[in-house]
Amino acid sequence: MTKRAVKPIDQTKPRWQRQPDARPDQILDAALGVFRAQGFSAARMDDVAKAAGISKGTIYLYFNSKQTLMESLITRAVAPIAQHLNVIAAQAPDGPVTPVLRAMLTFAASNLGQAKASAVPMLVISEAGRFPELARLYRQQVIDIGLGAITGMIKRGINRGEFRKLNPAYAARSMIAPLLMHMVWMNTFVLSEDEPIDLPDMIEQHLDIFLHGAKFRAQPEVSL
Repeated sequence: MTKRAVKPIDQTKPRWQRQPDARPDQILDAALGVFRAQGFSAARMDDVAKAAGISKGTIYLYFNSKQTLMESLITRAVAPIAQHLNVIAAQAPDGPVTPVLRAMLTFAASNLGQAKASAVPMLVISEAGRFPELARLYRQQVIDIGLGAITGMIKRGINRGEFRKLNPAYAARSMIAPLLMHMVWMNTFVLSEDEPIDLPDMIEQHLDIFLHGAKFRAQPEVSL
C-alpha cells in the first residue's frame, strides 16, 4: 500500500490564512496588549491591526468597532468565571455552605489571578467614566452573576443557622474584596523588588478570617 504524502503547511501564507479559526482569539490577544499599553481611549484599530500582523480590514470581518473588541474581551475572559460561580452555587448539595463558598472563591482567585483575565476588569474600571456602557455590560455579565451567586450562598448559610445574622450583600462584597484589591495591586502598585505574593495562600488566610467571623456562635448565658 502506497503511503499518502502529507502535504506540508505553506509557510509563505500569512498566519491568518493558515489559522482562520484562531483569528478572533488572536485579534483579541492583540487588542488586549494594545489597550493595556495605550489605554482603551487612546488605542486605534490601526494599532490593533499592526500588533496582530493583519490589515485593519481583516479585523472588521470579526469585530465592527473598538468597543466590540472590548465587549468581546469581557465575554471571553471574565464572564465565564462568573457563570461558573453560578453553576457551583446552583449545583451545591444540601449541607454546609462553608465548603461551597471556599470552592467558589478559590476558583475565582485561580482564574482572575491570570494576567489576561485580571487585565480586563482593570481596563473597565479605568475607562468606566468615559464609556459607561462598558461598565454596564461588565456589571450585567460579571458582577450581577458572580456576586449574586455568592450572596445567595451566604443567605443559605444564614437560613440554615451556619452563619450569624448578616447583611448577605455586604458580606459577599467583603468576601471578594481582597481578590479585587489583589488585581489592583498587581496591575498598578507592584514593584520589581516586592516579595512575590502567594495568591492561594492569601485567599486561604482571608477565607479563614471571613468564615470564622461569619459563623454563628451561640451567645453565652449571663448569670445574674
